[in-house]
Amino acid sequence: MSHAVTLVPKGMEQPSIDIEMEAFMAQVQQVQSLADIAAMSGVDHIARLHRPGAKYFNMNPFEVLGLTHTASQEDVKQAYRKLSVKVHPDKNAGNERAQSAFEMVKAAQERLEDEERLNFCVRICSAAQEAVERKVASQKKKLRKEGESEAVPEDDPDRMSVSVKVMICRMFAEFEQRKKALEKQDADAKKKAQAELAEREFLDALKKKEEKMWEKSRQKRVNGWRAWESSGGHKTKMPKMKEERRADGTSGYNQHNEEQGAGYKKDWR
Repeated sequence: MSHAVTLVPKGMEQPSIDIEMEAFMAQVQQVQSLADIAAMSGVDHIARLHRPGAKYFNMNPFEVLGLTHTASQEDVKQAYRKLSVKVHPDKNAGNERAQSAFEMVKAAQERLEDEERLNFCVRICSAAQEAVERKVASQKKKLRKEGESEAVPEDDPDRMSVSVKVMICRMFAEFEQRKKALEKQDADAKKKAQAELAEREFLDALKKKEEKMWEKSRQKRVNGWRAWESSGGHKTKMPKMKEERRADGTSGYNQHNEEQGAGYKKDWR
């Protein structure tokens, strides 16, 4: 039974963190003591910061600076001053990895100089150590129930240190995974919001254009009506029809009735 603290919500887990993590888990068998790290040269530190699995080791800023999570901010400052000088590109001319190593050291120091971020890193490291301790206790309890020896690999301090560091790496990796997922959600949300904003702005512009066109055509109609009114168009009378007259000049002439003669009256009756 695993006691690792999972930082990734259910449904967002990855089948495995990635191939590099699996390789790291397989290769890491021992860890260097703080004394060994402190005695390293600049070249050794550059190699340490680029060793197999360094991607996961270096997620822990304490690991980058060669410290434990119990270090104080003053310890962080001193470690940074010494290490930044050792790995500085000017001190390691010709070493192509010196610049990236220097940037890793600087990033670790900047992360830990902020009290809130420092506390967060301490919490992850402490949680990892507690998780390993619970796992070891659970294994011992199981062996005891089965009547077997309670001896486990983590009884060796060096092995225990390796297990804790591996657990710390896994937790930082899960945190980074969660952070990337949230960043993607935030980016998708921003993209959607930008698309919606663009649509609203387009529709608003279209509406204003239509209103402008309507106002222009309305003004044209008003101007036309005013021009017609000023010309006296509203006083215009229908033209009179010319009255037809009979051959003798009298009015009331009707060509059809005239041709019918008096007979049309009989038909009408």
